[in-house]
Amino acid sequence: MRLNNFNQEVESIQFKRNNFLTNFSIMNDDLFENLKTSRNDNELNSIRLHKYLTHTKVVGKVETARYLDTIGLDEKTTIGQLTDKNISQILDLFKIK
Repeated sequence: MRLNNFNQEVESIQFKRNNFLTNFSIMNDDLFENLKTSRNDNELNSIRLHKYLTHTKVVGKVETARYLDTIGLDEKTTIGQLTDKNISQILDLFKIK
């Protein structure tokens, strides 16, 4: 019985993470709010920032990696590691476009 609950919990977390990745939006208000709230969500904060930004292919992987490098982050940086300053810098990437 416990294993069934565990499997349901895992599936629920996988669904939540996948939904978070596929609903990526470059709208500044949405992006800011998503990053800020997910930073403290134990089920989402371990997602790599690079994966989140490039999963929907709205932004290129190389372009994103280069930009992250210019602001002192890298492809392994997780959402949970972001500061408010980092989030503002990430929003700047989309203001450039």
